[in-house]
Amino acid sequence: MRDLHLPFPNLLSAFRIACVPLLLALAWHGAVEFFLGGLALALVSDVLDGALARRLGQATDFGARLDQWADFVLWVSLPLAAWWLWPAILAREAIYVLVALVCMLLPTAIAGAKYRAMPGYHTWSVKLGAVAMGISVPLLLLFDVAWPFRVAALFQMLCAIDELGITLLLAECRHDVPSVFHAMRIRRG
Repeated sequence: MRDLHLPFPNLLSAFRIACVPLLLALAWHGAVEFFLGGLALALVSDVLDGALARRLGQATDFGARLDQWADFVLWVSLPLAAWWLWPAILAREAIYVLVALVCMLLPTAIAGAKYRAMPGYHTWSVKLGAVAMGISVPLLLLFDVAWPFRVAALFQMLCAIDELGITLLLAECRHDVPSVFHAMRIRRG
């Protein structure tokens, strides 16, 4: 019988993908507390999957792609869920939400068109941007403190520039490229 063992870090990424329909259903039904609990678990899985993959020696191209897809579906679904739960806040912050979404989606779309695959660059800027969003979004939605979210949303522009630069520089799809400066070194050989 064939071994169907899936490394634990990949299970965490798959868990994050599985959380998305549940989070959307909870938001649709106005279950704020359960939504926030599920979102917290999803964000913790995002922090742990890559770190555990490296620590356990289970980092793979498949794992990097799965992590990228998990991040993508989670972050793209959050504005819709937030709209259902906090429509007045989302309406007021619409321009910042739009900036953040475009800056998250555009580099991925351009890289996908160029490489016919979704790279998992996992840049330092994107990691910092994810932490900033992970802190600022709850501050915005729970306490209506807007300025950290606005700063985090604008920081996504720097993240996008970093990722677009990497895509521009590299001829083939790569994973784990920490910055555009690393891409320049890779390109030079």
